[in-house]
Amino acid sequence: MVRPWHAALGLTGCGLIWLLAFAWSVQFEPAAILSGVGRAAAVIRFEALAMTAHMEAAELTRARVRSLRDEGAAAAALQRKRFDLANELRDAGLLAHADGNAALAEELLTAALQAAPERADLRCLLVDVRTRALLADERRVALLELVHESGSACAHALAGESFLQAGDMEAAQSYLARAAELRPDWVAPHLLLAEVAWRRGDRAGALASAGAALEHAQSLRDRLAAVERVRMAGGRAPERWRVIGEHARREWWPVGALAAAFVLFLVHPALVRAARRGLARLRSQPAAADSTS
Repeated sequence: MVRPWHAALGLTGCGLIWLLAFAWSVQFEPAAILSGVGRAAAVIRFEALAMTAHMEAAELTRARVRSLRDEGAAAAALQRKRFDLANELRDAGLLAHADGNAALAEELLTAALQAAPERADLRCLLVDVRTRALLADERRVALLELVHESGSACAHALAGESFLQAGDMEAAQSYLARAAELRPDWVAPHLLLAEVAWRRGDRAGALASAGAALEHAQSLRDRLAAVERVRMAGGRAPERWRVIGEHARREWWPVGALAAAFVLFLVHPALVRAARRGLARLRSQPAAADSTS
């Protein structure tokens, strides 16, 4: 058994190598590195660390936005950086909302919308958070006003979901179908349309919508929800363990690499000894050849 400090040293080394590789991939930009740390912390459920990382990244990005404005940078470059700032504030706001801090979530989402006022998705998120505590009828009125103001896919999806919760399947179908038409590759309206069709007894429609959701799903949550809907409608879908395994292979490979390092350095020190013996044999071969000559 390797001493614990050897294992810790090995794991630390592997972690540093992964961090350096990631930093190199984002050209060692501090804000991008902090954003990556925030996403990684959110995956492993370190919400406080994730929120702090995103907020620090937002402050660095805000400073860069100001610098670009002072320099008179091109509009496209300034927009990209404004959107980066909005994304950091949005991610921090969503984490705050998931943690039950609605006031902080609203503050951060408001700042995100101020950074990128042209983005409909941020407006939808802000209205959604603001109206969660309202009565169902009051929330629905606010969402319908959002549909009238923006006409965006996310506004239609929110309105359709509110009608679904109220049991008005016809109105829900109309708004959700419009959301899916505006953004065919967005999973949320397809999942909700599958729910509407299922409640109306339209199994074929439920299967079609669930299949569209599965086709476009990227996140683990969306894929699992789509798989469940497909199976409920009587269709065939991948097993849950396959979906989870594929997602883990694609998204969590750094964690797997660290786990492999743990096994290498702590559980199976024989591998290290075998490597040393092999190296010693390789070194002894030239000496043996010289002695025979």
